Amino acid sequence: MKKKIKNINFGSGISSVEGTWRFNKNVANVFDKHVKQSIPHYNDIQDYIVSLSEWFIKDNSVIHDLGCSTGETIKKINNLNVNNNYEIIGYDTSKKMIDLAKKKVNSPKLKNKKIKFVCKNVLDIKKFKKSSLFISILLFPFLKLNEKKKIIKKIYDSLETGGALICVEKIRASNANYEDIFNQIYFDFKLKKKLNERQILNKAKSLRSSMNLFSQKKTIQLIKDSKFQSCEIFFKCFNFLGYIAIK
Repeated sequence: MKKKIKNINFGSGISSVEGTWRFNKNVANVFDKHVKQSIPHYNDIQDYIVSLSEWFIKDNSVIHDLGCSTGETIKKINNLNVNNNYEIIGYDTSKKMIDLAKKKVNSPKLKNKKIKFVCKNVLDIKKFKKSSLFISILLFPFLKLNEKKKIIKKIYDSLETGGALICVEKIRASNANYEDIFNQIYFDFKLKKKLNERQILNKAKSLRSSMNLFSQKKTIQLIKDSKFQSCEIFFKCFNFLGYIAIK
């Protein structure tokens, strides 16, 4: 007998097929609300990344946003008071996310630079356009170790000397005791953001086979192994880590 597919609720109108991490078809419309309920200091992280990006936006620069979702980061970079002629390319596997991102950056209130969106898995891209900056917000935790190594190498090879990777990841704590403490505080955070216990548990269950998390030490070592000349942490909150690596 064929097993019935069961959808589970995560809050904000988002659901997934039970046992796997797969958003429902309406996720793009509520993604911005959901991510703020799920990621501590999400607005601050966005602002930090945009501020850091100013050091790497030069004339004729190319900026890649890997896993751009609804284009919030691109919108904020596009609204910087920067007069340089640069190009931004956003990548996401969801067409609905891409469509929403296009609407955001086409607002007449924004100073439109050359912006392009590509609906494609970044793992399928053989070579990126030569770039001064790559941005990745919470994409790497959904990659297997060998996939992560390959994409970091592609990023490094595509960066100009002095270019940067600005990345935010979810990581594991250095030992089981801290992992338990941080996870429980993270659940408290979600409860304060009006998610209920069932929604939190559903989300955790859906991520079991999808997330591949490593310690801070392992995460930074992967960057160093890819020959980046330096790497510095700019954000840390429990199991969320933001770092910048320069070629």
